[in-house]
Amino acid sequence: MLIRLITVISLILFMLLMISGVNIEVALYRSMLTFMILFAVVYISIFLLNVLREDQNSDGVSMPNGGSTSNANGEG
Repeated sequence: MLIRLITVISLILFMLLMISGVNIEVALYRSMLTFMILFAVVYISIFLLNVLREDQNSDGVSMPNGGSTSNANGEG
């Protein structure tokens, strides 16, 4: 779904550049650059969201008692 949205945005940009009279090589270069930048941003965002999700899940597993370090006598 996201790749389709990025493709549509790039094609619309290409169309607008062609309508405005920009050279076809420049319009193609700019639309491809836009596609690559948007794809990279989406890919990195998804990767970082997965890292945060795994980090939150591992925090819950590693400290089942809520992170308390006190012993049975209440010391610590």
